[in-house]
Amino acid sequence: MKEILVSQPNYVTHFSCVGAACRDHCCQRWEISLDKTTYNKYIKSEIPNIRKIAQEHISVGKKSVQNWARMFLDNQGNCFYLNEQRLCEIHKQLGPGALSNTCTTYPRVTKIYKKEEFKSLNISCPEAVKQVLFNPDALLSESSSHIKDSYYSQPAMDSEGRLINLFCANLMQVAQPQVEHNIYAIIYFILAAEKAQGSLDNKLQSMEAAYQAITLQMQDGQLAASLQNISEMQTLEMQLLSNLQKHMLTTQGLRGQATLLSYMHKLNAFFPQEASDQQLSSNLKQLKSAWQDIALPCLEQRHYILRNFWQYRLYHDQFGFKRTGSLLKDLYLIMADYFFIKSLLSASVIEKGELIDDDIIDVMYSYSTFRQHQSTVQQRFSDEIDLCKRGDDLSLVRLLV
Repeated sequence: MKEILVSQPNYVTHFSCVGAACRDHCCQRWEISLDKTTYNKYIKSEIPNIRKIAQEHISVGKKSVQNWARMFLDNQGNCFYLNEQRLCEIHKQLGPGALSNTCTTYPRVTKIYKKEEFKSLNISCPEAVKQVLFNPDALLSESSSHIKDSYYSQPAMDSEGRLINLFCANLMQVAQPQVEHNIYAIIYFILAAEKAQGSLDNKLQSMEAAYQAITLQMQDGQLAASLQNISEMQTLEMQLLSNLQKHMLTTQGLRGQATLLSYMHKLNAFFPQEASDQQLSSNLKQLKSAWQDIALPCLEQRHYILRNFWQYRLYHDQFGFKRTGSLLKDLYLIMADYFFIKSLLSASVIEKGELIDDDIIDVMYSYSTFRQHQSTVQQRFSDEIDLCKRGDDLSLVRLLV
């Protein structure tokens, strides 16, 4: 018998589906796959409407036992088992045990290593966004364990990656005037960590020394002052905004897309095709001013909201554990998300004169639906970022100013 260690943040523990009260339910625009057992429950059900829908609206592909069949969607993109009250007929008539694995688990996800599990939520769910962002203790984690016959077949946790993740998460918690200062500190730390040589113990000593030095620079204001000396790069920012929006417009059929497009429309109004370079530059500055002068004061009493987003991404993305390239490139992908989310919210702030929770939730969940659910989208997104930064991972610093 083997012991499996489990980590679960508060945002997972406190999550509960709000059902019909959800602003954008998850029974829409979603590829719902059914395992063989679940499909047989529906197709052989003694309840006529359950069986009839299975016969008429489920396609059997038999790709695997786990991916045996797929649910078609109606003209509105809804699952045929969704009733007029926006509730699931399967859950209502057969009970939660009859739900497919997709429907049972979403938005819950589990990152698995040989001896460990990390529980999380996809923030493509509006209620998950609330739990992650609006609870100051959302990222506090509980540890537990359970017994299995054997360890998982996945690789063991990378010890060096875990240390890097821990140091970065701690740097994000250091009190600073703006979260950008914490991100800047993480960049400094990554540069030091990637230079560390020798055994893991030697690398740990180097990382500890770098962490302590950076923490002192954060506390005495040196790091914030250093960031003020970095100039913006509007060409990079404009290219990011342009390329990412084009990329999103070519990705069709995602849940939340209508919501995301409504915010993109507000943002696009600042960058008309006929505008001169001088006007585009002025409009970009207007967006940044709106963030500094309106959005940040609205967030002042809940400074944890932006930090929670970053701590969530470090944890959920398993930053340092699972590398898609260099650590700076992985951080760049999160930074691009953050930059685009800020831009969408800034355009909304200019229109409304304030930053409200509903806009934060809508932008976060709709954008995350685009980012978290299709591997092909993820790769194309990474490729678009590479085109903008042209191999210069350190240019991400320019997005902080």
